[in-house]
Amino acid sequence: MQELIELFLSTIKKRNHVQKLLENSGGLKIKLVCEDSQDFLVLNYGERFLVNNNDNDTEACVINGNRDSLYLLLEGKEKLRDLIKKCKIEVYATFRTLLLIESIFYLTKIDRSYSKNFV
Repeated sequence: MQELIELFLSTIKKRNHVQKLLENSGGLKIKLVCEDSQDFLVLNYGERFLVNNNDNDTEACVINGNRDSLYLLLEGKEKLRDLIKKCKIEVYATFRTLLLIESIFYLTKIDRSYSKNFV
């Protein structure tokens, strides 16, 4: 899972239009909960990184789902909204944050040649 997240973060760096979304967000922390593990993504304009532990208990967003659903989301194969409607993932966030992360995940599609290695 962490390899796919790292690939997702490196793809964000290549997408200038996604950078514009992060520019005015003031920073975004996403907690990805998958079965036994949890990962924390921190997205700021100019920096994006994965943290292994939660040094601050105030996440802007929590995404909870099974491994396959989170892979589909990170790869850009499935929209966040569709996964929520199908009850494959749960998202805990404000509506504004939900719209922001949906845009980020949708606009950051991982190249197909790399994503084959993770499924």
